[in-house]
Amino acid sequence: MAKNLSGDLQVASANRLADGIVVWLDDAGQWTDRLEHAAIARDPRSAEILLERARAESFTVVEPYLVAVAEDEQGALEPLSLREKIRASGLTFEAIAAEAVRYA
Repeated sequence: MAKNLSGDLQVASANRLADGIVVWLDDAGQWTDRLEHAAIARDPRSAEILLERARAESFTVVEPYLVAVAEDEQGALEPLSLREKIRASGLTFEAIAAEAVRYA
């Protein structure tokens, strides 16, 4: 079963196999590193369909799942959970990557 199913709006997220970057599934069925391009499920049935689409497109990513998001008046998306806010910001990955390069 998918993680983090709370919230009315959801997007599908995963990590790209090639480099570990956080990605979201867009309306065209492509994985994008830009949250603002993510396909949005606005009800439970749409969320189920979105997750199935994400799983069908999962050959380049690791274990897709749904993330609850909020949308402001301008259409900007923000994850609801702290964990997903951190993933969306990329801060953790960039810090780890910088440290790895330093010791390489």
